[in-house]
Amino acid sequence: MTQESSAAETMRQEAARALTAAGEQIALALKESQPQVEALGEALQQLAVSLARKDELTAAQMVGLNAAMMQAVNRLQFYDRMTQHLSHVQEYLARSARQIGGPEPAGGWTGVHQQLSERLLSDTQRFHLGKSFRAELQAAAGAQTRAPRRAAPGDIDLF
Repeated sequence: MTQESSAAETMRQEAARALTAAGEQIALALKESQPQVEALGEALQQLAVSLARKDELTAAQMVGLNAAMMQAVNRLQFYDRMTQHLSHVQEYLARSARQIGGPEPAGGWTGVHQQLSERLLSDTQRFHLGKSFRAELQAAAGAQTRAPRRAAPGDIDLF
């Protein structure tokens, strides 16, 4: 194999890994949003039923309705998180495309992968990226470039 064909093969393999990693991040964002969408739907349905009987509501029920409304608003926070996650993946895909079509920038593919890793919002997202690039990311990060953010299962991160 010539040096040129070896470089082309390496480029093809890196492009395939980048696209696979981006696809996994999109799938993760959609998977993480599904329970929140379902909970939001239930909260809104509950609100609609309550509002249909608003003339029959007591003061205590109005307090409960207000709490349900606040819960629905809180459930919308998943959308902000998903939008940020997908925006980072979109930037990653765009940078990967530039990497494929242009000369090797400083940092090469490892730099492309590291930039996404640093922008991801959770350990789960970084874990899924690491499935494709574990060795490169660990080498580039040294130990860990940013303090891990830990939330209890089911918690919503506020941005």
